[in-house]
Amino acid sequence: MVTIVDVTENHRNREQLEQANQELRRSNENLQQFAYVASHDLQEPLRKIQAFGDLLRDGYAQQIGTDGADLIRRMQSAAERMQTLIRDLLTYSRLSTQREVFQPVPLEGLVQGVLGDLEVMIREKNAQVRVDSLPLVVGDRLQLHQLFQNLLSNALKFSQPEVPPHVQVANRPISRRDIPGGVLPLHASGEKFWEITVEDNGIGFQDQYADRIFQVFQRLHGKDRFPGTGIGLAICKKVVDNHGGALTATGRPGNGATFRVYLPQ
Repeated sequence: MVTIVDVTENHRNREQLEQANQELRRSNENLQQFAYVASHDLQEPLRKIQAFGDLLRDGYAQQIGTDGADLIRRMQSAAERMQTLIRDLLTYSRLSTQREVFQPVPLEGLVQGVLGDLEVMIREKNAQVRVDSLPLVVGDRLQLHQLFQNLLSNALKFSQPEVPPHVQVANRPISRRDIPGGVLPLHASGEKFWEITVEDNGIGFQDQYADRIFQVFQRLHGKDRFPGTGIGLAICKKVVDNHGGALTATGRPGNGATFRVYLPQ
């Protein structure tokens, strides 16, 4: 008796999987090369522009006059924006290529550290920030710090004129089946999650733009009114994806915005 098993299809699937893995490795290598270029080659010319601009402003103020000084100021501002953009792009690329071993992270202490970093902005805007008890999660501490740094700084930045910001950070346990429909798929296999809410009373936005704000370089407001690179919320989305969770946003024009972070328990 002879048994014949056709393994052609399995062999073809393995070849396709190996090809996909090779393409992924090449993609990661390209991203790492970009990160190197962004952190070294692109930033050095910007540092020279800023340094030479300082020399012109300080050493030739009388010769260039008021108009010349204003042009130098604009040049310095553009170089500074470009430097910030490069740093944000570098951060975003690293989230895709570098993964640390996940460890227990107490979010309550982490968020308090973020608020310490934002102390000057909080004081200048006379903001009130209330933080409920937050859980211990398993993840990358640096990435989670970036997540809440961006969410809280946005809540403070996009405030209404002459209205002190009020920011509320809340938390509750939630099961997978209770997560609202339409939320992007969760990569984690568990059934229990934390829903962490960051709510503010700022300028808000129309809900039709809820998905757009998480895309790289997408802005709903001009940079003259609210400075930034348009990458902060894309970084937030990437961090939450890396942790097997989901991130949603709802807005009310003139009446604030609410961001909900879903992280596995």
